[in-house]
Amino acid sequence: MWNEHLTNYLKNDFDVAGVTERVIKWIQDWFAENGPESPAVIGLSGGKDSTLVATLCVKALGKDRVFGILMPDHEQSDIAVSNAVAKWLDIDYSIVNIGPATDGIKEAIKSATNYTKSGKAFEFTQQSMINIAPRIRMTTLYAASQTMNGRVSNNCNRSENYVGYSTIFGDAAGDFSPLHNLTVAEIITIGEYLGVPEEFIHKAPSDGLTGKTDEDNFGFTYEQLDTLILTGECESEELREKIEKRHAANTFKLKPMPTFVP
Repeated sequence: MWNEHLTNYLKNDFDVAGVTERVIKWIQDWFAENGPESPAVIGLSGGKDSTLVATLCVKALGKDRVFGILMPDHEQSDIAVSNAVAKWLDIDYSIVNIGPATDGIKEAIKSATNYTKSGKAFEFTQQSMINIAPRIRMTTLYAASQTMNGRVSNNCNRSENYVGYSTIFGDAAGDFSPLHNLTVAEIITIGEYLGVPEEFIHKAPSDGLTGKTDEDNFGFTYEQLDTLILTGECESEELREKIEKRHAANTFKLKPMPTFVP
């Protein structure tokens, strides 16, 4: 499945059993300190990340303390996968269609009167409109979480974080982040180890926003990205430069908000 460098790393340097045990224990310890009776509230997208987070939380807390939220923006082509994940894990879940909320904000923005000193009309970019949905989803997760005194999971992984593939105050938010330091290749390996069905853990990653896969948006594959992150190897200097340029431009997303100290 993987290239030689990544295969050797996963076989010789990645202790899947040990890491899996430790991340489950980490979730248990975190909840013992930050929500002894609270459920984990997880946005179930149908992707491998949210599926593995939900699986780990069930292992750590029990299925009765894991609650899934499915959040289609009007239509979601793979919503059946999200349903199937919740049913496979036997967890309670809710479906909240965020379509009317995203429509409302987009219409308000389009009809806004925008003034600039130069007299030039100010327009919101297409990318800023795309990022409305993930921020509405996080608002929805926290509304549900507050209702049940829950704790919201962050489902981002190390590979996505490395190239800034997340939305600040959207999917980049959360109360606890089990996958933050694990790459896609490691996540797939853990999923296989835990017996997550192949159709869930090997599902092509997609943001659910642009109609493209993650790799289409990147211009490179997760295999290429993870190989660079985990082994330092890269098939060309051009690709290395492309990845590192994106990494450098997005590192601000991973840092705490700077604060002035008088």
